[in-house]
Amino acid sequence: MRHKVITACMATIFTIVGCSGDSETTFSGADSSVFLIVETLAADEMGGRDNLSPGSLLAQSFLYEELAKIAQPIFPAAQGIEGYLQHYDVGTNFLAVVPGGELADEYVMIGAHYDGHGSDDVCEGKTAEDDICNGASDNAAGVAAVIDIVRSIVADGVPRRSIIVTLWDGEEDGLVGSQYYVENPVIPLGKMIAYVNFDIQGANLLPSLRNYTVLVGAETGGANLIEASDQARESSSLDTVMLSLIFGQGRSDHAVLARSGVPAVFFTDANNGCYHTVKDDIDAVDFPKLEQQIRTANALIRRLVVTDDVPVFDDEAPLSVYEDAEELLPIVEAAQSDIGRFPPEAQVTAEQFLVDLQAIVDAGPEAFDTAAVGTVLVGASFLVATLRTLECDPFLADG
Repeated sequence: MRHKVITACMATIFTIVGCSGDSETTFSGADSSVFLIVETLAADEMGGRDNLSPGSLLAQSFLYEELAKIAQPIFPAAQGIEGYLQHYDVGTNFLAVVPGGELADEYVMIGAHYDGHGSDDVCEGKTAEDDICNGASDNAAGVAAVIDIVRSIVADGVPRRSIIVTLWDGEEDGLVGSQYYVENPVIPLGKMIAYVNFDIQGANLLPSLRNYTVLVGAETGGANLIEASDQARESSSLDTVMLSLIFGQGRSDHAVLARSGVPAVFFTDANNGCYHTVKDDIDAVDFPKLEQQIRTANALIRRLVVTDDVPVFDDEAPLSVYEDAEELLPIVEAAQSDIGRFPPEAQVTAEQFLVDLQAIVDAGPEAFDTAAVGTVLVGASFLVATLRTLECDPFLADG
């Protein structure tokens, strides 16, 4: 009976009414279904979706309502919602399958984590008025992207390859949900041609970076996945920066799949000042940006579902390549217009990183040595860490 729990907020599945219940929600520039998924999962009634919490169970009920319409249970012998649930000691993965046609025994895996921090000790900025990290961009928006893409593919008919939908629990506790799956796969990992992961979507780092987003790890699938990813980023109006796997810092579920030999791509906006705070709410999500992110990922996934040029896992790909420096340079240049938001010491470091990065790019690929790799990786890590320390601001007022 635990999965029969439904609160008033669940009415947002059917009506565009905010969870406060006192006014109709209006919005523009976003698919309503995407908005409603994020709104519902990020509502206070979900309690931040910490694993094993009542809010987590409520989130599972909502996911069941959404995915049962478009995907089959991964455990077909089980009844109702249990057909979609992979239980483990500290959480529950939500798994679904869209059977394919001609290549039904090959799978494209699409995933995002649905858990959050709730009100635990990691949740920052708690007050008497607000003590819930609702996790709207991290990662209700990622879950919404997964569901919307699967819905659109199913609407076009039976896909050539099968699709496995993996909504992970326990990501915030050290990727334990995806790790449990790779150790106990329901569908063998050898049948996965690629995994596409979403974590932190619809988030802005600075006003100057509103049009930037990141795609990490295409090199894990060799030339075919690099080409497919490169072409997919032409499908939206965003500047999608392609970086090597190392730039994801091993901090989301794609890293688990990549370590297990599955080509993996990670869509992310990295961390801003709202990350893991009570301010990561629905009004911190840039929905027009999220719509464009979905366009890019949709294009990539549709190609993976049909292509004969499948990704081939490359376990010898270098840690970083010259193209990483080329891709990072426009971001670092653009951010200079907002450098006054950085602490004084960080401003000096950011300015020097731009000088060093420009020199690396100017030197060309032949000069991209170990020292250059170190400069790029350290500089990128510094920027991510600095942006994380800034005040939470989604930079939407002028959008």
